[in-house]
Amino acid sequence: MLKENRKYLVIFITLLVLYIIAQVNAPKIFDWNPTLSSIDKNPFGSYILHEQLKELFPTAKIQTHRIPPYNVLHDKEEFNSAYIMLAPDVEIGKTDLDEMLKYVREGNVIFISAYDATSELLDTLGVKLRDAASIISKDSTSINFTNPSLTANKFYTFKRATIDGYFSELNKKDSTVVLGMRKDSMPDFIKRQYGKGYFLVHAAPICFTNYFMLSANNKEYTAKALSYLPSNIVMLHWDEYFKQGREGANTPLRFFLGNPFLHWALLLTVAILLIYIFFEMKRRQRIIPIIEPLKNTTLDFVETVSSVYYSSHDNKSIAAKKTQFWLEHIRQRYYLSTNYLNDVFVQQLQRKSGVSKELIETILNNIKRAEAQPKVTDDVLLQLTNSIDEFYQQSKI
Repeated sequence: MLKENRKYLVIFITLLVLYIIAQVNAPKIFDWNPTLSSIDKNPFGSYILHEQLKELFPTAKIQTHRIPPYNVLHDKEEFNSAYIMLAPDVEIGKTDLDEMLKYVREGNVIFISAYDATSELLDTLGVKLRDAASIISKDSTSINFTNPSLTANKFYTFKRATIDGYFSELNKKDSTVVLGMRKDSMPDFIKRQYGKGYFLVHAAPICFTNYFMLSANNKEYTAKALSYLPSNIVMLHWDEYFKQGREGANTPLRFFLGNPFLHWALLLTVAILLIYIFFEMKRRQRIIPIIEPLKNTTLDFVETVSSVYYSSHDNKSIAAKKTQFWLEHIRQRYYLSTNYLNDVFVQQLQRKSGVSKELIETILNNIKRAEAQPKVTDDVLLQLTNSIDEFYQQSKI
């Protein structure tokens, strides 16, 4: 019996080693998602640009952050510094925006390149970005700079439907300068003066990715765009928060999983241990007695509580509980604050849940009706219940 098990063990280990060798030598599969992350060497990461920052700004101290701008800038007095934010979508909260405005007002520069951003930021800058959904088109556009000293003889181009973003509205023209535009004269790069400093806002973040910079002479475009940042800045903040989120704990397991060779070594070790346990337990494991599972009394509890509410006909309490449970669901599943149920809340919940704006507004209206009535009627309670149930059915999570 032992010889037979050893034969199967050798066969399994041999196949596993052959599989690992095949995986290590397999052609690399590129991820074409536009992450714009500084650690991403895939086509649409920004690893190359991040590595070149020291050459572009030799006098600057470069710091990379995976925390919100508020945490970086709060209670700090900085002068002659810059903040670079490259992301497909920049969702900036009010507290972050206030710190960013103070930072620029004191004479610093913020460079933002994104396909979309929160309405508060865009309204403050006095611009309107074209909707991301409309970026997909038959052919990609060409772009260039407006400054004659930077304008290239041949327009910069790239893959289809990647650098087509532009500003459809510029409301504060007295403090706004167009730095770049598409071939159809639509602006895609602007400078917005604010206090002693200024914002540089770019509508095509793909222009700062690895693949773009390695295509034709496009690296010149990226360098020229960043040349609008002061060359003698002493501090350069590079944002990774809007791409990678908050930084996780640096555990030993994360170190192993981050290295492909250590990753495979760990998997092989675990596989061998599992094989050893499998063959050994057939001889040594004792009979495990059958233990009856505990009875689930949750449904009985729910039925009892619901019958108490129903018998007392306390629609007000039922509506309050349903509202409370729904708001808790929003906080737990989508990490949204429910302190202010305003238009910003509706837009953020619509984006994260995939539920229509109309249904979310209907739920909020039903909640307001139920809270306004001293005694909630059956019709109001039924409408609130149906709208919340429909939200659960439509939501992505």
